[in-house]
Amino acid sequence: MNLSLRRTLLLFAALTALVFLVAACGSAEPPAPAAAPTAEMVATEPPAAEMAATEEPAAEMSGSVANPEYLALLEAAKQEGTLTVSGPNFDPDDVDNLEAGFLEKFGFPVKIISDPGHVRELPARLKAGGKYDVIDGSGITAGQVEEIVGLEPVDWSIFPEEEFPGLQENYAARSRPGINCVLFFRFTWAFVYNTDMLSEDELPRNMEDLTDPKWKGRFAVSDLAVPLGTMSLQWDEEEGMEKMVDLARRLKANGPVIASGGSPGAIAKVVAGEVPIATAAFSSALGLIDQGAPIALLPFRDPEVGSDTAYQPGLSMNVCPVKDSANPNMAKLFTAWMSTGLPPEVSANRGYFRPFREGDTSFIAGFYREHGIGIDQFLTHTDVAKEGQRKNVYGAAAEIYAGLAK
Repeated sequence: MNLSLRRTLLLFAALTALVFLVAACGSAEPPAPAAAPTAEMVATEPPAAEMAATEEPAAEMSGSVANPEYLALLEAAKQEGTLTVSGPNFDPDDVDNLEAGFLEKFGFPVKIISDPGHVRELPARLKAGGKYDVIDGSGITAGQVEEIVGLEPVDWSIFPEEEFPGLQENYAARSRPGINCVLFFRFTWAFVYNTDMLSEDELPRNMEDLTDPKWKGRFAVSDLAVPLGTMSLQWDEEEGMEKMVDLARRLKANGPVIASGGSPGAIAKVVAGEVPIATAAFSSALGLIDQGAPIALLPFRDPEVGSDTAYQPGLSMNVCPVKDSANPNMAKLFTAWMSTGLPPEVSANRGYFRPFREGDTSFIAGFYREHGIGIDQFLTHTDVAKEGQRKNVYGAAAEIYAGLAK
């Protein structure tokens, strides 16, 4: 091939390559800009707050962030979602308020099944096969439950103090050492009277006054005689037994109506107008007052014979998770919450002292303060010996009421 032809072919090849290169570069269009959002697109886009709400809530409790045991319990309780409780006798409004308060507190719901039976019947129901996650009762009742089915051990230290204030103190204040429970509330007995039949200035000032002949046949007492057992705690057992049994005899001699069914039974006699006054648990009267029953409350304002202080007979109640229950994690969580953060609508309705310490702002605490009665005037116990004294004394008094002893 001559030199002229070779140059021609090389020039042709170079020109051809250049054409293909230009064509290739020119065909690559730049990417289209993103379309501007239309009104329709904006309307269908979920707002940021709604998107955030679908995510798992962040742990807000500083203690729980570093507490994997508590977070694990929360998640397990959420999966269980149900709780059966016996002892507090929660009415339907209480249950509604409890469920609403629980949801607000923890961010997930619980279905509460409340056994309406009286707490003293709980041991028999358990022996008959009753199944519960949480029970409420005195140290005596809790001890009976421990013997029948057991109470679940709990490490209360996993619950953040800022979310469950006073829980450790409530554990220490349970009414019997050795039970796997925490203090739930303390309540007291008082005079419950029919406002259509008596005015406040006509009322007796202590239980001793009911032995006056003017009250003969005009008052009711519970067949359980529990307040006499508690009032005995201001003395040792021998002296307390002597004084309260003597009072029981003199009350019995004045012809009271002996009401079965505990305080609710005695209060029913007052509401019906069968008698104008009864001694009964403060907590048993509040719900009826809210419903418009013609009754009111007044504390024991004078000391009983042999005492120099107007003591109020109180009782500590404990809340306890039942061993091997169907919902063990919910039971532990609910127990801690009941002990420290029960909705005020429930505690006010039930007449609970919560937490029954200086600075308590509950309705019942305010009521007693209005009548000049301080928190140091409430008789309760936190040891087995005093618990035994209370039981022995009210048992002896109950026999006198029933006519089984003199």
